[in-house]
Amino acid sequence: MGELLETDGLRRRAFLLGSSGAVAGLAGCLSDRLDQGNGGGNGGGNGGGNGDDDEAEDDAVETDDTEPPEPDFVVGSSAEADYETLQGAYDSLDSGDVIGIESGKYTVQPDVEYADIEGEFLTKTYTYVGESDEDTVIEIVMPEARSFTVRGTLHFLLGDGPPGFWNATLEIPDEIEYSRLVAYDEYDEDVEDEYEDETREAYEESEMDVNYCTVNGSLGGPTSAHESVFNDELVHELSASDCRFYDVVRGPSINAQDCRFYNDLRSNSGWVVDSTIEGTVGLNNVLLRDCEVSQGINVTGSGDVESCVVDSKPDSNLAIDIRSEYSATVTECEINGSVRSNEDGAFIDRFELNRFESSSSYIIDGAPATEIFLNVFEGGDVRITTDTGDLNSFPAEELTLYDPERQLGNYYAEWGGVDEADEGVLETRTLPGEDGAMDRFPLANDDIEAYAVDAAEEEEDDD
Repeated sequence: MGELLETDGLRRRAFLLGSSGAVAGLAGCLSDRLDQGNGGGNGGGNGGGNGDDDEAEDDAVETDDTEPPEPDFVVGSSAEADYETLQGAYDSLDSGDVIGIESGKYTVQPDVEYADIEGEFLTKTYTYVGESDEDTVIEIVMPEARSFTVRGTLHFLLGDGPPGFWNATLEIPDEIEYSRLVAYDEYDEDVEDEYEDETREAYEESEMDVNYCTVNGSLGGPTSAHESVFNDELVHELSASDCRFYDVVRGPSINAQDCRFYNDLRSNSGWVVDSTIEGTVGLNNVLLRDCEVSQGINVTGSGDVESCVVDSKPDSNLAIDIRSEYSATVTECEINGSVRSNEDGAFIDRFELNRFESSSSYIIDGAPATEIFLNVFEGGDVRITTDTGDLNSFPAEELTLYDPERQLGNYYAEWGGVDEADEGVLETRTLPGEDGAMDRFPLANDDIEAYAVDAAEEEEDDD
């Protein structure tokens, strides 16, 4: 194992397999797209309206140009292969090489060195390019213990960077986690002198490429994925496009576009756009835009929900559950369910341009936001009470059920007053609830988009 096969030279055979896709520049293109918005949550992107989003998406398609890298050496059973086994190639080659892998099942056991931290140092890393996730299977084996106990966390080093995987099925044991060295200078006194600032900065943002793969288990560390399938729970940084996730996804930072999540999604920062989440979303420093959410949203931090369809939780009419006071907004959404704020101190900044529909008696019962205007409420009414719990911390003086500048409130389908006219605004409505909260400009019909457009045109004419 490890000896070069008898061939006619070390050829650089291209493995241009799998479809080409939008991997390179994903984060940059999406960041440009999100920057065109008009405000967002803390750490959750820059949010806002759709603006020139379609144009930005076109740019992303035009500028992305990634294919699997050309292998330096090939592993397999054919006459063209340079190595018979993946372990032989791993043991013999230099860190950073690209290893092409023919059809078949292969095992590789990473080599590690002891580190006086949680986990070990990888002695080298490679990029692995298979033929397809149906034909090439890579089983990663736990490193062998020497004079120490392998603890599972495998740190890729500054000089080597992370491993990469293309066109393969990955079998990963539960104990393995790949990771950066967050404070690498503490463990290597020479690292600051050996590498330029740019190299260190790139390392701090480096991610493992996982493209056109099926992953059983978890890599456990920062991952950039495209057109890949993940079958098990993920708890790490993630940047993904056109991927499918079958178990819970949670981590410190998640950025995703055109993905499908079949279970719950929770993150402490990031953005998710143009995606479907069949579980419940935990909103915490996250921008959620142009998504479909099948089992409701738990608001557990700041963030923004824009242009989404949000269905209620299973066996419940509850679609949005606000857990505390957060700087968050929900705009231009279709919300099929009610809103709940658990305490007086549980509220967000704004609900605007949303369409609520629910069979609940009250879609809003309490005070879930300080600004609630240009919304449609169908199937249930709105009852405002700002002092219903123990916290008594809702800023009742800041509550407004209309936009004072545009003089536009909400449309209440269950209110008899909407029968008085079919356009414009109606007489002031005092809403149900102990506070006697008033919408001074209730809307006569449910075309909230037209109301917003007319108000914008009037403002432009005034200027």
